[in-house]
Amino acid sequence: MPRRHGSLQFAPRKRAKTQKAVFRSYPDLKLDKPTLVAFPGYKVGMVHVLLKEDRPGKLNIGQLITLASTVIETPPIKVIGFRPYVASYYGLKALTTALKIGKDDIISKYLTVGDGVDNWDNALSKLEDGRDKIREVRILAYTRPDLAGIHKKKPELVEIPVRGGSIGERMEFSESIIGSLIKIDQVFKKGQLIDVTGVTKGHGWQGVVRRFGIELLRHKAGKGRWRVGSLGSRHPPYITWRVPRAGQTGYHKRTEYNKRILIMEDLTQENSLDVTPSGGFKNYGVLRSQYIVVSGSIPGPTKRFVFIRHPIRPKYDELPIPEISYVSSVGWLKR
Repeated sequence: MPRRHGSLQFAPRKRAKTQKAVFRSYPDLKLDKPTLVAFPGYKVGMVHVLLKEDRPGKLNIGQLITLASTVIETPPIKVIGFRPYVASYYGLKALTTALKIGKDDIISKYLTVGDGVDNWDNALSKLEDGRDKIREVRILAYTRPDLAGIHKKKPELVEIPVRGGSIGERMEFSESIIGSLIKIDQVFKKGQLIDVTGVTKGHGWQGVVRRFGIELLRHKAGKGRWRVGSLGSRHPPYITWRVPRAGQTGYHKRTEYNKRILIMEDLTQENSLDVTPSGGFKNYGVLRSQYIVVSGSIPGPTKRFVFIRHPIRPKYDELPIPEISYVSSVGWLKR
C-alpha cells in the first residue's frame, strides 16, 4: 500500500460551519487588572521584515534576520453588552445577558432590533441573586469592517472573555466599557506572542493524492495511478476511517500558535507607519485603520475574518519590542 501522509488529528476533514472562527479555550492570564483576552481582525496580505534576532536561545542572536510576515487589519470593536456565566453540571451556563444597542448602532439592523435593545435593569436584577456564583465574564461586541479597507458592511458579533483581577473587578470593567470602542493596543502590545485562528482557503473536492499526499501507483497499475492501492482486507468487507479517501480539501478551521507581533500601528494617528504597498495589497486594497504585522503565515485567504488571542502555550515568557530595519512594502526604516 502506498505511504500515506496527513495528520489524523484533524479528522473528519469537513467544511467549517462558518467563516467566523473562534477559540474554544482561552488562557488564564495572571494580571492585576481585567483585560480582554482576544480580538478580531481581517487578513490583508504578506510582507517580509528585516529585524534583529532577539529571541533567547537562537544561534544567530543579535544578527539581522528576514521573516515572512502577515498583515492583519484590526479596526476597533464596539462593546454592546456583557454576559456572566455560572458553573453547572454540564459546564458554564449564562446567568443573564445585559445589552445596550442603540438605534444608530450598525449591528441593530442585522439583529432585527431596529429600535434598539436596553435590558440593563432586568439584567442587573438577575445579577443580584447569583453574583456570588459567577465564574466567568464575557463581553459582547461587534466588529467595524466599514472602518477598514475590506469594503464590507456587515459586522460580526463576537463574545470575548475578560481575564485578570477578581470576578468583581471583571464585572465592573465590563460595565464600564459598554458603548465604547476598544482598540487592539488596549489588548495586546508590540513584541508579544499571540495565537491566530481562521478558516483555511477552500479547494473543494479533491482526490487522495492532493488531499493526503500519497504516492502515485506504478504506471502499469490496472485501474489507475491516482488512487489508493488497497482499501483493506476483503473480509470483513469494511473500509476503516484510516484509509485515505477523496473528499473536501481546505475550508477547515485551523489555529496557528505563537505568532509574534512585529508592528502595531494606528493609521488614524499622525506619523504612523503605513505598510500599504504602491497600488494597495493584492485582492485587498489600502489599509485605513489599525493593523498589526505578525511573524509567519496565518490561515485563510485575503479578507477573511481571523480571531487573535493571548498565547495559550507561550514559547517565551516575555519578548522586547523588535528592532525592525526594513519592511518590503515600505523600504529601509533605519540602517
